[in-house]
Amino acid sequence: MPIHTQDYRHWEGSLKPRNYTRWWIIAKAELKLLAQRKIVRLIVAVPPVIYIIVHAILIYISNQVPDALLWFEVDAEFFQQFLFRNPSTGPPSSFLIALIAIFGGSGLIATDLKNNALALYLSKPISWIDYLIGKLAVIGILIGCLTLVPGLLLFLEHALLTDIAFLKENYWVPLSIIIYSGVITVSAGLLMLLFSSLTSNPRYATIGFCAVWFGSPVIYEILKEITRTSRTAIVSIWANYDILGSALFNAPHSHVVHWGWSLLVLLALIALCLFVLHRRIRAVEIVK
Repeated sequence: MPIHTQDYRHWEGSLKPRNYTRWWIIAKAELKLLAQRKIVRLIVAVPPVIYIIVHAILIYISNQVPDALLWFEVDAEFFQQFLFRNPSTGPPSSFLIALIAIFGGSGLIATDLKNNALALYLSKPISWIDYLIGKLAVIGILIGCLTLVPGLLLFLEHALLTDIAFLKENYWVPLSIIIYSGVITVSAGLLMLLFSSLTSNPRYATIGFCAVWFGSPVIYEILKEITRTSRTAIVSIWANYDILGSALFNAPHSHVVHWGWSLLVLLALIALCLFVLHRRIRAVEIVK
């Protein structure tokens, strides 16, 4: 009798479903698992909903209560700050994005490594790209529900409540919202998946993500005090978001770094994450 190993083998049948829908099977399964966890539903859903409702109320007050003394103006910069704002300058949307990434994505790959499920995935007619897109789609959908979707809805709310002059002057804002939220979602999602792929324990993935997400702004502040210049802003992921967002929304910022450098840093971060994820996932892939 031939002796077989315990490894999973490639599926050798014929595949009828369309190739571009394979990733959705993975994303849908992960979203169902996350929805079954009460702590995830509580932390991922409640704070963002409150954050969105507060901004919707502020827009309504600014348009319907002329005598209200507000400390802000609903312009292009308002939507930039809604999508990503440092805790030091207002409601911490950066903290909410971190919560979603941690509770929604820390165990996406780490759990598969722990249960040896990654080998099972790749033994099916699913490539490493399908697997990665499916996992990234989970975080992307969750973060998109905090940034992209409400950002467009808030812009629509303000456009309906105000006069036509606002829409004529800011017709380009929805495109900026789409691009800005896309950059934030992809970079934050891949960063979370990067650390999730380096360990089989979601807690370690959370620690690694927090070290970069919350640690890089601290390093920037230290370097800023030492060098007495804000040119070191490229080491902070928050500062790079702020610089790029200011360019997209035509808003001022306090850094002397050109937005092109911030874009290159974020693209380099995305490329690094893709490279490491490719190496980690392909290392488990079964060879025919």
